[in-house]
Amino acid sequence: MTAHTFPVTGKSREEVLAALRDHTARDLKSDGRAFAFVYDAGEPNRALAREAFAACMSINGLDPTVYPSARKIENAVVGACLDLMHAPEGAAGTATAGGTESVMLAVKTARDFARKTRPEITAPKMLLPETAHACFHKAAHYLGVEAVVVDVDPVTFRADAADARAKMTDDVILVVGSAPSYAHGVIDPIEELAALALEHGALMHVDACVGGCVLPFMVENGEALGGFDFSVPGVTSISMDLHKYGFAPKGISILLQRRRELRDAQYFACASWSGYAIVNATTLGSKSLAACGAAFTLLHHLGREGYRETTKLMWDATKKAVAAIDAIDGLEMVGRPDMNLFAFRATEGDVFELSDRLTARGWHVQPTYAYGRSPAHIHLTLDPGNATHVDAFLADLREAVVDLPAPIEPPAQVVGLLESLGTGDASGMDAGGLMASLGIADGQLPSSSAMIHRLINAASPGARERLLVLFIGELFS
Repeated sequence: MTAHTFPVTGKSREEVLAALRDHTARDLKSDGRAFAFVYDAGEPNRALAREAFAACMSINGLDPTVYPSARKIENAVVGACLDLMHAPEGAAGTATAGGTESVMLAVKTARDFARKTRPEITAPKMLLPETAHACFHKAAHYLGVEAVVVDVDPVTFRADAADARAKMTDDVILVVGSAPSYAHGVIDPIEELAALALEHGALMHVDACVGGCVLPFMVENGEALGGFDFSVPGVTSISMDLHKYGFAPKGISILLQRRRELRDAQYFACASWSGYAIVNATTLGSKSLAACGAAFTLLHHLGREGYRETTKLMWDATKKAVAAIDAIDGLEMVGRPDMNLFAFRATEGDVFELSDRLTARGWHVQPTYAYGRSPAHIHLTLDPGNATHVDAFLADLREAVVDLPAPIEPPAQVVGLLESLGTGDASGMDAGGLMASLGIADGQLPSSSAMIHRLINAASPGARERLLVLFIGELFS
């Protein structure tokens, strides 16, 4: 572990920038070969976003009366998103630092609005599909709202509306649906879930963080999709990330509310201290407008026509990839995607070995562990950059799946050790030694990491969580 100290003397501009270049040399690249984490609309758009980001770096959204540009930029971006989501008159929105913050604020809105309008509820709950993003569980943990997990169909991986109805109680303040869910790229039955919420006086949040800048343009391109926006009665809030398929830099998401009174429940105000009175629309106090300014620039630069074009490019590549996977012996789709992200599994071999083979061919894919009804699989996210490389990827996939070895079950004693991490105190464990024994060096997995993935896949979710805490804690020690 390298020791870091506060520098005594300053270095030249060239030296510090060279150090930054060295630190980023091994980072994931936007080169069309990454099928996770990257949302790339090409270098010209990246360059424009960088210029806009830099131009807005000094704007602090903490006080829009001092920085009126913060109000103008955010209102323009929020207004465009309200229009895209067919918001009714009186709807409102807020720019946040990312999808997790948007979701946290949506859950806070439901909790605080229920405190005002349904004070008899003392143990609030939310109905959460098994496939909903992990940040909803984070919100439940932070905000004291119980997550009641709703089943999903084992074939389509859409939320089971009948199970949601069976689990609806008078204490439910929020119903959640995804448009689409991240893992499988499928849209939940938003109309049925929203009708259930409306019937029982609960709020309904649509997580369109990944789909908000794609699904509306798919509809404009003629695709038939289920309802997912404010045109659906009962939908009260929508989250959508502009740093995904809006192609803005991290981090900019938008939380839209059907009514101003709902957004009011999202706010926090404090005059009970000796400094200036504050009101925050988000969890942040000081709030950079840099990413929001970049989003503003790209929305106006690309316009509906530009987003329709990128959407068509990505969806055409997705349909080609899905058709190819359907035709490859030994592979099987996990669900059928409604947009340009999806999952597939190996039916006759080790999916984690397949991931290693694709990595060795220069592709970055996302191996994902089994949970609930979803088997271990490989996840792909398509963007305009990798959409143009999909033929090359599929050619390598066809080769990589040949003679794929069967999965090797991890030793029972090793799995037992991992399980002990999930139930006991692991504070005395040598995390660095454990990582070294698994071949993890300098914070990166070894090129052949199938064995590590098999171990984690065999462990329970609790053990996986504890391992992740140990791993990240060691990285930042």
